Amino acid sequence: MFTVDVEGDWGDTETRGIREALPKLLELLRQYHARATFFVVGNLVTEVRNVLPTDGVHEVGSHGLTHALLTKLAPAGVGHEVRESKLLLERAGYKIAGFRAPYLQRPAQLSELAAGAGYTYDASFGAVYPGMKSRRGGPPAWCTKWSIYQVASSTLRDGLTPFSLTYLRLYHPFGLRLMSPNACLFYCHLHEFLDETAGWMRLPFPLRQLHRRNSGTKSWEILENMLRMDDYRFVSCRDYLQNLQSKDAI
Repeated sequence: MFTVDVEGDWGDTETRGIREALPKLLELLRQYHARATFFVVGNLVTEVRNVLPTDGVHEVGSHGLTHALLTKLAPAGVGHEVRESKLLLERAGYKIAGFRAPYLQRPAQLSELAAGAGYTYDASFGAVYPGMKSRRGGPPAWCTKWSIYQVASSTLRDGLTPFSLTYLRLYHPFGLRLMSPNACLFYCHLHEFLDETAGWMRLPFPLRQLHRRNSGTKSWEILENMLRMDDYRFVSCRDYLQNLQSKDAI
């Protein structure tokens, strides 16, 4: 599964990523016959709608209404982010089945709230930093209690480092060699494909230096080399889950 978080650049309100990186990414995916799920922050839907068709081959999911950190909100606030983002995206013409929590920080009741709001999968499992929390990988799992698929991010071969563009960039030129044959889900952010932005400078200095490595132009090269690999076929979460359901029905 190929997934993209569509949000403000580097956590800021700037949206160069949507205007500049998204069109180029869509063309690159077309060239390599890859499909993706774009998890869009609800209050950015107007900008996204100008670039990402509602009737195209790619899927759109929710990334919250405002990109708020859900673990800092009361349950009512979490429910509002989950429900209202879906409604806003659907009013724009998208069919919304999946939710991903910002920063993969999920409150305990998230799957319950997502199922209650009409989502069919919760793609909020995993972590953005290497560690034991990243070890929950593998194919999506069906949660019988809430009748929803729980989709986890994958790791590199070490079983600890998230399979994301961030770490492929940091480990370049060896990052692609660390990809696991068992990986199911890759994720990236549009702002990683940009050179320096206003939001970039808001990051703490050590984090800014870390994320500077191989971002912008180099990140496009890394991504295209990944898409060229014959061992991987990149699809949207929707495609993957439909195929999984078909196999289960046999």
